[in-house]
Amino acid sequence: MYKKLAAAVLCCCLAAALLFTASSVSNVSKAAGDSPETPSPAPAMEPEEPAEESPAQEPEEPEEPEEEPAPVLTLEAIRLVSFQDLPTDSSQADCIRYAAYQGLLSGVTEDRFDPDGLASLASVVTVLHRMSGDGAPAYTGAFPDVPEDKWYTDAVSWAAQAGIVTGRSDGALRPLEPVTRTQLAALLYRCAAGGSQPYDEQLANYTDGASVPDYARGPMAWALENRLFSGMIANTIHPKLPVTRAQLAQALVALTAYGSEEPVAAALTTQMSAKIAVSASQDKHEDIQLLVDQAASKYGAVGLQVAVVEDGHVTDAYTCGYAAKGQTPMTAEHKIRAASISKVAVGMAAMLLREQGYIGLDQDISAYWGVKIQNPTYPNIPITIRSLLTHTSSIRVLDSASRLYGPVKAQLSSPSGFTAKMPGAISSWSYNNYGYAVLGMTLELASGQYLDAVMDSGMWDIMEIDAAFEGGRVDRKDLIATLYQGGAVSRTAAAQASYLPKDTPGGTGAFFQGGLTISARDLAKMAALLASDGYYEGLRLMQPESVELLETRDDTLLPDGTYQAVALRSQDNLYGRDRLYYHTGSAYGVYNLFSYDPAERDGVVVLTVGASGVKDDRNIYAVCSEISQYIYEAIA
Repeated sequence: MYKKLAAAVLCCCLAAALLFTASSVSNVSKAAGDSPETPSPAPAMEPEEPAEESPAQEPEEPEEPEEEPAPVLTLEAIRLVSFQDLPTDSSQADCIRYAAYQGLLSGVTEDRFDPDGLASLASVVTVLHRMSGDGAPAYTGAFPDVPEDKWYTDAVSWAAQAGIVTGRSDGALRPLEPVTRTQLAALLYRCAAGGSQPYDEQLANYTDGASVPDYARGPMAWALENRLFSGMIANTIHPKLPVTRAQLAQALVALTAYGSEEPVAAALTTQMSAKIAVSASQDKHEDIQLLVDQAASKYGAVGLQVAVVEDGHVTDAYTCGYAAKGQTPMTAEHKIRAASISKVAVGMAAMLLREQGYIGLDQDISAYWGVKIQNPTYPNIPITIRSLLTHTSSIRVLDSASRLYGPVKAQLSSPSGFTAKMPGAISSWSYNNYGYAVLGMTLELASGQYLDAVMDSGMWDIMEIDAAFEGGRVDRKDLIATLYQGGAVSRTAAAQASYLPKDTPGGTGAFFQGGLTISARDLAKMAALLASDGYYEGLRLMQPESVELLETRDDTLLPDGTYQAVALRSQDNLYGRDRLYYHTGSAYGVYNLFSYDPAERDGVVVLTVGASGVKDDRNIYAVCSEISQYIYEAIA
């Protein structure tokens, strides 16, 4: 099948080269001088004397007209394709141009390609059908969720007949869901290669090769060996991640090079690279592990997790001690209460809801609560989500007050619920756990969704993060670590697993200031996303302006020597970095640190259980600070 497909691809490419005009490719301007000049007429001549007639001869066989050679496809011709939103990565942009030039992928509008949009299964199957040159078989209704009259129906019918798609266990295809890296490898392999493929040795070269499901191990090994995924996979496969339209364009270019060795596709494939990062943390793993063990011993930690981000990728993780003292060794998969690092997750949820149009950072929160909420000293200055995010709301710090909806609403509508400070002013800054309870509830009331659900759909499910603000909502409750303080149990794993939200969103704010239950490695994924301006492994999960908002800090130095950003904290000249964004967390004997350097796209997350809470001279827990200092210097 693939030889036919490859030939069709090449023919498509050459036909595009012949027909490449403004009328055939709407988003490409015809270059000046493309039309051949009209030949000048020959000069008039005197008629000659007629020649004597020759004897009749057998007519000669007419010669076959010579075929005009097809024009050679060039990179220059490809680059006439123009979209306003092409990626800054030149190799990826050229692959998009190539796919559009061939007619394999088109823009979502005349001048926009939407490179960060996710490719659906239907769109991939449609492209493969187009590349094959085959007609469409009769509709058979093979899948209950593929109607007869959709734009992808013919392609799905073709793919089903060819054995390229088989459907899920329930018989459905779910054609409009994003296609994952695993699924794309299987589709391309069934279409192009087929047969059996050895995979153990190939997949063993990747940090998560063992996580590729059995049905796709051969296809994935084939795709990796033949560089089909070289534009999106470095040393970690991330098999469940969805594929963007830009990444699909890269894979199609590499597929063309694999099948036809077309020179431009081959050259573009050679240039593809997901930038294989040289990981200093991996190179120095044993040294870092020794330091982690020493710090845990020095500060009496029962258990400890560390994760490292380098160049926007989570590259390594370290553990020591116990998740259950003397019983269960701590692993990188165990979940530890993040304490006040939860506030970073609340801030990220706020940005997702802002992008979706549910909230505005500077809107009066009264509309979400159904009562007038105002500081009586400053009745004309609204209490906003931005002021809650930055601890400047002027809401009174009420650490022991109820976080249930009724009492919180009553407190917010009472004049006694506020200090005499001006809302929104940095001079009114006061670190406020109660304010974050109000914030989380406000976000849930505004969206009608639990913040867990907002984070799940917006990033956690995509990034394969198992976390929740309420411990009882994590998938792997059996991996919740017991908390210790002063050598004794402060929160059992069972107690944490019992924490659940109320029946409706906004019913409680008990967990938003500190309840996030998560591993250091999963927190490091969130740090990697922020350090990469909203990208995670090539996927745009948050808009760059949202990350910029989170990192916008007031230039006023606070009494504790720190700067307040939006949900994040910040310091300069920390751990050898010009500027770090971070957040600490402490509760029930956990002492934690989440930090990243946006300039170098590096980060370190340290979660501890049962350690000493002594702080260093930068107001950061010493057990976390010593480990972070060492790692930042090691990966610099």
